[in-house]
Amino acid sequence: MSKDTKQTDMLWTHIDALMKAGGQITLGRMAPLEGVAVAVDDRDIYAVLRRRPEESFNTLLERLDRAIGKAQRGGPRTNEVDDKRYVLRPPSTRKRR
Repeated sequence: MSKDTKQTDMLWTHIDALMKAGGQITLGRMAPLEGVAVAVDDRDIYAVLRRRPEESFNTLLERLDRAIGKAQRGGPRTNEVDDKRYVLRPPSTRKRR
């Protein structure tokens, strides 16, 4: 395993664990919102963050990692999107035939 991968695993342990368990994160534009970071799996939304003015990318990922960790330990889900045009719903799963 490369040194860079080990460093990333240590920096963002909760993001890494979520992705290894089949979850996903989305970063970027999610119309109509700019600078969004979302962490989900097949059953739950763990965190929805909005990038703050002047916030670095690393700081956004650190906040996302902490928010995922809190949610995985049974704490509150973080939702920084208070916009009636954007409704948060758990990911849909298709029924298999």
